[in-house]
Amino acid sequence: MVERMSKKITMQDIASQLGVTKVSVSKAINNKPGLSDSLRKRILHTARELGYAKIKADEIQKEYRFAFISAKRFFLEDEKFYTTIYYYLNRKCMDKNCSLNCFVVGNHEEESGILPSDLTLVKYDGIFIGGELKKEYLSLLAGLKAEKIAIDFTMTGLPFDSVIVDNFTIGYEVTGNLIEKGHTRIGFVGNIHHTNSICDRYFGYLKAMKCRNLPIQKDWYIPGINTLDGVYTQNFDLPKELPSAFVCHCDKAAFTLMQKLESCHVQIPEDVSITSFDNTGICELTTPKLSSVNIDKKQIALHSFNQMINRLDNPGLAPHRIYLSGTLVERDSILPYPSKG
Repeated sequence: MVERMSKKITMQDIASQLGVTKVSVSKAINNKPGLSDSLRKRILHTARELGYAKIKADEIQKEYRFAFISAKRFFLEDEKFYTTIYYYLNRKCMDKNCSLNCFVVGNHEEESGILPSDLTLVKYDGIFIGGELKKEYLSLLAGLKAEKIAIDFTMTGLPFDSVIVDNFTIGYEVTGNLIEKGHTRIGFVGNIHHTNSICDRYFGYLKAMKCRNLPIQKDWYIPGINTLDGVYTQNFDLPKELPSAFVCHCDKAAFTLMQKLESCHVQIPEDVSITSFDNTGICELTTPKLSSVNIDKKQIALHSFNQMINRLDNPGLAPHRIYLSGTLVERDSILPYPSKG
């Protein structure tokens, strides 16, 4: 037990007791970023023991109640993009003594505008929305009395904070990487009308091609590889003249395309190179192993949580967007062009 001092305790007293800086003490007491959780707890514990006056108001930590809601089509077992984000988000909530309930919305509920009953009966402080649901459904969520954070999407007209991947820039860079490897005939796989993230990735691809005056054939764009229900199918036509590479909007789409090409005796990557997004577990299971953009799902979760706390502390702020980048992990599905002598 630290002996209490009779004089008025200052931040410098706490800093001297622990051998840390006064700035660190200030960050801990005022709940500012920039400290590890363990150091923050040590500082707050010592401040309480010494009887620092301000800490008395902070002794009762707010225990927020949060909800995480996502469409069933985004919780595909073999992709685990949003389930991984939920995992890290739940861990962060537990560490901060907050609760997090998960709701997975089926296609019928989304189409019919049926909210989970618990969302309307229980008071939640904040709602994390994992993935882009239909706009009408998002409008229903907007009407609930809770702060909202949109994860991996943004939508004009809805007053949500967003934590999103910079899909346009990454789409441009991934396509540019193929071009630098000699590919000039590049296609795109993904329906731009399904989500804003697919649309942004497509227009990033389009910019990379247009800026270099490279040809874009209509049948090199393959939108019909998946449905709005999240089902991926090989019921689509390949171009009569294949490009030398494809940019796919996600790993599942890339995997489905690879199956289709192989069934038509097209070799990957010797005949067609393939690159993708999200870097899920699928990438190590395909033959050849799939090149894909790694999106740091843990960072998405942490930024989402921090922005939720910031929104609860500052409810009057205008909607805020946080953009995160990604890194291409090159595996065996890409070869420089031409790959055959």
